[in-house]
Amino acid sequence: MVLQEQESPAPFPADDPVLAIAREMFIQDGWIDVRRLGTVSGVSRATLYRRYGDRDRILGEVVWSQASADLAGLREQHRGRGATGIAESVEELVRISFARHSMRTFLGEHTDTALRVLSSRHGVVQQRLITTVVEWIIEEIGEPADIDSHSLAYAVVRLAESFYYREFITGEPADPGAAGVIIGRVLR
Repeated sequence: MVLQEQESPAPFPADDPVLAIAREMFIQDGWIDVRRLGTVSGVSRATLYRRYGDRDRILGEVVWSQASADLAGLREQHRGRGATGIAESVEELVRISFARHSMRTFLGEHTDTALRVLSSRHGVVQQRLITTVVEWIIEEIGEPADIDSHSLAYAVVRLAESFYYREFITGEPADPGAAGVIIGRVLR
């Protein structure tokens, strides 16, 4: 079975002034109050929604802006190391993200919204992360003969998510190390 790739909307420009304000709000509060964002940015709520979509999309764009910067650094650090490098990069992304106060607040205080924004196939975060992992798989280990790279990347991302969100879903502590080991085994 081949999973269908979902097209994620193109990210907004990194220097978008409204998203810069939203990013600062998120870093400080672990949340974005759209009313306050409109007031601080000088853009009406109607224009915010028309231009940027709903709060989930804005939250997703802000989280992705942080994750994509982290991923670029991790990619450079682990390039050329094959399956092990991919697994270590994903594990470190989980660690970095989990250590962020804003992400802990977002997940802890807005769990349902956070899970929807971060792991929904309709959001931007999961789809862009899967696309990134597809690129890494093709570059590092080549297109697998027995499964399409998108399905493999989807499995890698879902494994990472299951260990990242475990505390909020089952009450067990997050375990990025276990995620890294399992992902490494899946990719070999």
